[in-house]
Amino acid sequence: MSRFKPCTSVAELRGAFLLVLALGLPLPRAGAAEALEVGEKIRLKELVLKVRDQSDVLQSKYLEYRVSRKRFEAEKGIFEPDFVASYERDENKRRNTAEQQSQQILINNTRIFQEQNNVYNAGLEGLIPIGGKVRLGYTLRDLDNNLQPGLGVTSEFQTFAGISVTQPLLKNFGKSITLANLRLASLASEAAFEDYRRQLMLTLSTTEGAYWNLYLAQEQVRFFEESVHLAETIHRDAQARFDAGKSSELEVQESLSALALRRSKLADAEQKRFEASSKLTALYGSAAFGTNQVLVVVDNPGDEPPPEFSFQEAAARAFASNPDYGSQKKKMASEDIRLAYARNQRLPQLDLKASYGLNGLGETVRLSSDQVGRGSYASWSAGFELRVPILGGTKSRRDYEAAQLRVQQALTDLKELETQIYNGLDNAHRKVLSSTKSIANYRQVVEFNQNLLQSQIKRLEAGKIEPRKVLEVEADLLESKSAVAEALVQYRRALLELELVQGTFLAARELEIDKKILDSKTRDLLKAATPAAAR
Repeated sequence: MSRFKPCTSVAELRGAFLLVLALGLPLPRAGAAEALEVGEKIRLKELVLKVRDQSDVLQSKYLEYRVSRKRFEAEKGIFEPDFVASYERDENKRRNTAEQQSQQILINNTRIFQEQNNVYNAGLEGLIPIGGKVRLGYTLRDLDNNLQPGLGVTSEFQTFAGISVTQPLLKNFGKSITLANLRLASLASEAAFEDYRRQLMLTLSTTEGAYWNLYLAQEQVRFFEESVHLAETIHRDAQARFDAGKSSELEVQESLSALALRRSKLADAEQKRFEASSKLTALYGSAAFGTNQVLVVVDNPGDEPPPEFSFQEAAARAFASNPDYGSQKKKMASEDIRLAYARNQRLPQLDLKASYGLNGLGETVRLSSDQVGRGSYASWSAGFELRVPILGGTKSRRDYEAAQLRVQQALTDLKELETQIYNGLDNAHRKVLSSTKSIANYRQVVEFNQNLLQSQIKRLEAGKIEPRKVLEVEADLLESKSAVAEALVQYRRALLELELVQGTFLAARELEIDKKILDSKTRDLLKAATPAAAR
């Protein structure tokens, strides 16, 4: 292309300035001081790991999962026995009945009975897996009353040591009922783990999507910079031709207008690139406030052929790995447990109560305890206690009906989720195929426009066409280049969507995590967040 000296006269500059104002177009940028600064260059894999380790959202999910684990561990303590101890001061003063007085007349001819006793209790109480409550206890009674002096007794201690059991036989009977809360806590912990996996997938897939968005914005800036450079060249040539009397003023105005428009679009593209960079840095807790720096992506989307796809295999993978589906299955299992518990609570309460123990009596604690040790005075009891609601158990009946409805609701939600997975797989696969075709088609358009642009530039150099014709072809080329870049990004987004629906996003990147690793991460997180003095 021929090169001409650009216009520098005051009249020419004033004319260009007035033209830009009349057309409502932005003026050229003031200078390089306002340009965005190139910041950190980053690869996709590095960025994903950075977000995984620094995302506040994921750290919150770490702690939420840890809370669920603590609740599960807490439920394991239901079989931990309790040590129970008590002290009771028992004072009693009453008048004797005629019968009581006749029984005591040989001991103490008084109408008043007085006693001041100290009662000490200690024992172990616990729950057994089939729902029974067991108590192994020791009771010491320090007796002091107004009958003892008449019998020559200065002190008297009564001792009992034994075991008692209350075992439900209908309501609250069985391991499944006793362990219901423990099983629910376990399922809640597993559901929390699936929620963590889901959030991890969403966060990291959002990171990849933002990375490709920045790639698109970065490419568009590059395209507009090339476009501005070409428009500047054409404008200088048009001005030089006008100065030489070889073109009209209209051509100069058209080239100036095209240049201003491209500079305006370049400024918009740079702003979008800055916004895309800011969104990306925000994912790992950084802020772009007060700086003009932007991240620079190193990787490109590529256009490798789409992976082989079998709908049945993809559905099977989704039902095995999709975190939403896994969480819903845990919810169904939880509702089944609640239904079984509610069904049991409708039964009458029939309890077996039994106790066995040894008694002792002596003037000292030791003598009384020795009698217990010899086992000479044993006592036992056994019986049943029945409780039946006289109105048929309204609460338990309604709770059971509500549990049945929740099971039905969970099953309906699971079926709906299965439908969503089927539709999601189909839509995502179609998007992959569609974007693949778009890439190929747009590249043909780019190739055509590039060839046409070269041809038009040669014709412009030969003076056979106006600059406007070249700029129109260049605008079509710019649009087709942007379309290719956008189709590449859409292809990546479609692949991400397909992996998310299948639940294979983490496995495909070797980022799948198990509960042991997650427990270790939460411990490290808590350790880092706890001041050294508080540990």
